[in-house]
Amino acid sequence: MERYTSRSGYDGGRKGNLASEYHDSDFDWMELREEAEKILSSKEEGNHERERGGDDEKDGGIEKLGDQGKAWEKFHNKVNSTAKFFKEKRYILQEFPALLEENVLEVCEFGCGNGSTVIPILKGNPLARVTAMDFSESAVEHTRQAVEREGFESARCTVMTRDLSSGVVVEEEGGSGEEGKFDAVLMVFFLSAVPPPKMDKAIGNALHLLKPGGRVFFRDYGMFDLTQLRFPQDQKLGSKLYHRGDNTLSYFFTLEDLAAKFEGEGFETVETDYACVELYNRKKDFEMRRVFAHGVFRKPLR
Repeated sequence: MERYTSRSGYDGGRKGNLASEYHDSDFDWMELREEAEKILSSKEEGNHERERGGDDEKDGGIEKLGDQGKAWEKFHNKVNSTAKFFKEKRYILQEFPALLEENVLEVCEFGCGNGSTVIPILKGNPLARVTAMDFSESAVEHTRQAVEREGFESARCTVMTRDLSSGVVVEEEGGSGEEGKFDAVLMVFFLSAVPPPKMDKAIGNALHLLKPGGRVFFRDYGMFDLTQLRFPQDQKLGSKLYHRGDNTLSYFFTLEDLAAKFEGEGFETVETDYACVELYNRKKDFEMRRVFAHGVFRKPLR
């Protein structure tokens, strides 16, 4: 039986590099579903003008939000300018310890942000080389600076600006877009920000870049996450799609939806699950139930 992640029983080869404490099953998703559906239904009843359960796969009101690239560029310039907005995502090595394997040499991250995922991989797997891509030039620059601050050699990390949701990533700069180059593609809170009509192109790019047998390691917002339940009804664009105040998008995945999107582009589903994490805000005396969609998808050997 193939084991790629902690939830399938795989513990990796370098336990010392994993986060010291990690939770992913603090509550039952099905129990949350009943409560969450009531909350969302009550919001729908208060807004009769918006059609119940809109179609997320169509543009809908996305075009009214303006250029998504500009929205994310503004976000990184304003919020992420110090490269401290996101802490290192060390839990990624706990969630996907297969990234520590000695034969995982070439890793590509879609949507690198400020490097908060790149850095733990470089630290955890000294043999890995990472290619980090993002649509935002500011994000790419923040990642480059973070890598330099940590003292990693440039040969271990290549950072570049790419629109990963628009056509096939072309081969440039020493074969960075070469078909079949990578052992792993990482999508961490990336696909939820892509307009649904373009998600297939982003997933297709991952298939193009992976070696046969290569894997996508996926982590993103799951259906009924606290963030979704907090969105005002007037920011809802579809049954799973919302827009933030800065006009960036947030999509909340069901496991069935997630698997269908990847399988539709030619991937094999290895595993999907909900990571259910309960956090406690001591200052506000408030429990927060977070839901993240977890997945591993493999490019067929043939």
